[in-house]
Amino acid sequence: MQSFQSFTVKTFINVFRNTLFIHKTEANTIRVGFERISNITKFPRFVTKEDLTYAGIDAAWFVPEGYGKSKTILYLHGGGYVMGSHNTHRSLIGRIARASGCRALAINYRKAPEYPYPAAIEDAIKAYKQMVADGFENIFIMGDSAGGGLSLALIQLIKKEKLPKAAGLVLLSPWTDLTLSGDSIKGKKDVDPMIAPHLLKIFSERYYGEADPNDPLISPLFAEVKGFPPTLIQVGGNETLLDDSTRLAQKMNKAGVKVQLDIYENMMHVWQFFGGIIPEANAAIDGIGKFVRSIKVVTKADKLDVLAVY
Repeated sequence: MQSFQSFTVKTFINVFRNTLFIHKTEANTIRVGFERISNITKFPRFVTKEDLTYAGIDAAWFVPEGYGKSKTILYLHGGGYVMGSHNTHRSLIGRIARASGCRALAINYRKAPEYPYPAAIEDAIKAYKQMVADGFENIFIMGDSAGGGLSLALIQLIKKEKLPKAAGLVLLSPWTDLTLSGDSIKGKKDVDPMIAPHLLKIFSERYYGEADPNDPLISPLFAEVKGFPPTLIQVGGNETLLDDSTRLAQKMNKAGVKVQLDIYENMMHVWQFFGGIIPEANAAIDGIGKFVRSIKVVTKADKLDVLAVY
């Protein structure tokens, strides 16, 4: 049974979605709307946000107090490849960094329609390469919605270019199929206030442009996933994109990938965004922290920490 807080937030979103998104699909308009609605979330305590330019990209570090040095997060925010920023997602990323006990780098990758595919993935791989060059080890790649799909595309390029492997992959309600073939897109459209099917069509076409939506870098559901790092997938039971997660998890499981699929009943698309407001979001973020902490690593940073203690 969903919490009272969750029910209230859903009601609020239903009202504001009609105002901000349903009849207003111009990129600049919905970007401003998303920035405004993100103000209902509260930035967590014991975390600082440090804006910077990283690898030539507008970015921000989210640094929790007492963070460990052996693991780092690269976070790719959602927003249909059209909107969103490290500012709209500041509360979510900050809470994930705090729960995980490690720093998180978030980048404002280029957006469609001004910059369609492959601009976003070019920015993501550029940031990852810079992190590797800067000595960061055991990088966890995370993303929500479109950022989840972008995270999966990044893993493919890391494999292709034989870069140091990511330590783990965390996907929050990932958008993995831009051909929109999942049955849940129609089956859940009346219970997910966050995502309307017609908006998925508009955003997907803006992103892939003249490219083929069946391309695994655009729709990573169709990728060869063998060799992917340990993966946590969180998805709501009421999501239009539920099938994007369940089909991906099945494929990963068959390919021998260590995958954990957590379906949160009655939850909408990226409910984790409302951490600090609804208990189901807090529980999911705690689950992300447990997943990151559960991955055992040994790094140069660990050894330096030991030397520093003694």
